[in-house]
Amino acid sequence: MKQIKILWIGAALASCQQATPVPIKEVNPLPDSLIRQLQTAPAKLEEMTDLVKLNGKIVPTEQQQAKVYALVSGRIGTVKVELGDMVQKGQVLATLESSEVAAVNNDLSLANANAEMALKNMETRRSLYQGSLITEQEYLSAQIEYNKAKSELEKAQQINAITGGNSKAGYTVKAPISGSIIEKNITGNSEVRQDNNSNLFTIADLSTVWVIANVYESDINSIHLNDPVIVSTLANPDKEYAGRVDKIYNVLDAVSRTMKVRISMPNKNNELKPEMFARVYLSSRIGGTPQLCIPAKAVVMDNSKRYVVVKKDASLAIREIRVIKRVDDKAFIEGLTAGENVVTQSQVFIYDALNVK
Repeated sequence: MKQIKILWIGAALASCQQATPVPIKEVNPLPDSLIRQLQTAPAKLEEMTDLVKLNGKIVPTEQQQAKVYALVSGRIGTVKVELGDMVQKGQVLATLESSEVAAVNNDLSLANANAEMALKNMETRRSLYQGSLITEQEYLSAQIEYNKAKSELEKAQQINAITGGNSKAGYTVKAPISGSIIEKNITGNSEVRQDNNSNLFTIADLSTVWVIANVYESDINSIHLNDPVIVSTLANPDKEYAGRVDKIYNVLDAVSRTMKVRISMPNKNNELKPEMFARVYLSSRIGGTPQLCIPAKAVVMDNSKRYVVVKKDASLAIREIRVIKRVDDKAFIEGLTAGENVVTQSQVFIYDALNVK
């Protein structure tokens, strides 16, 4: 009986050894359809750049603004514009009541009367000279007096034109250019003196503005003419304005220890207003040998190391890289070859799926 039991166990073991093993199927962590739809970007060689962040403000361009002064003393009668108003060249900004203008008008009237009298006297002397009733010297003397009177009239007319006088002894302040009133220093019934250094108005054409940015000493060597910049403002933080550095002021401010740079910006819709705070992002060329560059968002950090997911045809692989420098949305790296495609969509999720032990 014991022998039969041993034979049965041996037969059972033999039958188990002869059974066909069940194969283990390898499961791809991501379906092929998803891999084909992944967004990728190629690693490419680029000249390394640096991103410098500067603070600045919007100011009117010097060539497109005008300060308006009163050329006579007097009392402000009416002010026809307010701060921020758009004005056209020749538009009346304010009027003054001035005794100086009254004197100018009086001088013009006298000069006009003297010129008419001198003309009639000269014509009379000409007739007498032609009739041999006076000498040639007397006729020439009348011509000289007329020329003097005419010269005085022209001078009085020019002064009257400059002061903008009229018969009511009023001085008219007019806009010398078209633009916006960005400064206003007068009110109705206030007194104005000709020798006052303060301007009445400042008018600026804001179709183009300047961004004046401050550069700290540590960043001076990173700034070059024609460097591209991106400007943003607090009023429109999501909108970017592109420009270039067109002026470097090679002088440091003794107090702030900064150097100023200028960026000219078109301002078609008047979105950039004087005195606005501006944030300037400047891309500076570092030079040297071109370096591999990929989108910074493709980099995955794990245990203080950096990785990317490389896609080749329908397969994915994790590759460790070294980030040399990150500039805004770009990462200059080592560990890939030019032309390899890195995943830029859901790369953290894919990395975790591929990294399952």
